[in-house]
Amino acid sequence: MRSTERGFTLLEVLVAFLILSLSMGVLMRIVSQSIRALDTAEQHQIALQLAESKLVEVLAQLRWDSRGKEDGRIGGRYRWTSKVERYQFPNQLAGESYSVTPWLVQVTVSWGRQPNEQLSLSTVRLMQAQK
Repeated sequence: MRSTERGFTLLEVLVAFLILSLSMGVLMRIVSQSIRALDTAEQHQIALQLAESKLVEVLAQLRWDSRGKEDGRIGGRYRWTSKVERYQFPNQLAGESYSVTPWLVQVTVSWGRQPNEQLSLSTVRLMQAQK
């Protein structure tokens, strides 16, 4: 008595499971990397918003004789530093008297220990000296 039904051999089932497990491993790695990239992008976006806010705050408090460094924490995870110093343009003549003084204002926000876990924003503000 011959049966017309034919099943899969054990070898075929094992090969199918091997292909399935390799595919699942690749897919899980892709999902894991995507989640990590999303988390990094979120941290970077939050840090950028905090840096923009802090830069505006420092510029609002800037006076013609301001200079120095300040630092602090925001939200426990993020650290910021601000630096205000005199700036000299490359084509600025030494000893020449100008009606305005350029100030370099730089704000750095970091959220980890790696170099890519920080960002800096800077601008030059022209201030007229008080007499």
